[in-house]
Amino acid sequence: MPALPSFSTILYWTCYLIPIYLFIIAPGLRTLFPGQPPAIFFDDDFYAPDELAPAFNNKNDIKAEDSDELNCPDDAYRVHLFSRSPLVIYVEDFLSVSETEHLLAIRSLSLSRARALPSEILLTQIASENKYTPSSVFDGTSERVDPSVRLSDRALLFPNDTVVQCLEARARSFQGWRPNLSIEPMWAQRYNVSGYYRHHYDWAGTAHASGDRVSTFMVYVDTKNCTGGGTNFPRLRRPRGPQWCRFLECDEEEQQKERGVTFKPIKGNAIFWENLKPDGSGYWETWHAALPVRSGSKVGLNIWSWYQQSQRT
Repeated sequence: MPALPSFSTILYWTCYLIPIYLFIIAPGLRTLFPGQPPAIFFDDDFYAPDELAPAFNNKNDIKAEDSDELNCPDDAYRVHLFSRSPLVIYVEDFLSVSETEHLLAIRSLSLSRARALPSEILLTQIASENKYTPSSVFDGTSERVDPSVRLSDRALLFPNDTVVQCLEARARSFQGWRPNLSIEPMWAQRYNVSGYYRHHYDWAGTAHASGDRVSTFMVYVDTKNCTGGGTNFPRLRRPRGPQWCRFLECDEEEQQKERGVTFKPIKGNAIFWENLKPDGSGYWETWHAALPVRSGSKVGLNIWSWYQQSQRT
């Protein structure tokens, strides 16, 4: 009977093989099978979507149908296919000039004054500066403010505002009026100088249980004198050709700072991407971050579409 290896031999080979797995075998597996990375290979600490638990505890807040009474303007946006898998589409002029101004025009007015105005002017919480509160993160068990992960302010938009309802309708029509698709309450996010959000997913891996975010619109409402503040996807590849440099950071120095692709914050434009595969698992390529704002400020708008297991046919 052969002798068993000594403890020191086992320890030696363990210390020898672990670096080989971490730095050679695992990266090779991720290259060959990018859709199913091992759970341990997150670039940063994983933070689930910040509004996931509080927003979804009240499912009545998630709007599933368009109003027949809406008289929305015709869509005038232009689309550019960035990626097929995962589906990523860049949208020029997702917001019209009047819509961006609608969301920003009366920030100095009080909420009571805003309610007295016609709906075509403004009825959103973003209209009042004192309605912004520090953005939070949700780690799967609790929600908290953590500036080391996310440094920004947020404001919940009034769901009864006509412009907000038309944006919800636009998000549904963009996705082909998919059945059982719901829109979460929409949040405006304000990033001042040094504001950022570390890399994270918008999906939480709960599609098979209670539902999950099937898609995301990242809409740039305002980019006043903004430098920096791009949306970085380290696991996406930039398409060839200079055409995309209108929307992407193509400067060599900037590219050396961040991996993957970084979308410039351009007022009125949006990025759309699908978070979930057909089987309900998440796309690991949708790992993204809001890079720090170096100067000026940025206001973004999140439009998240939601599927619930109980709604699926």
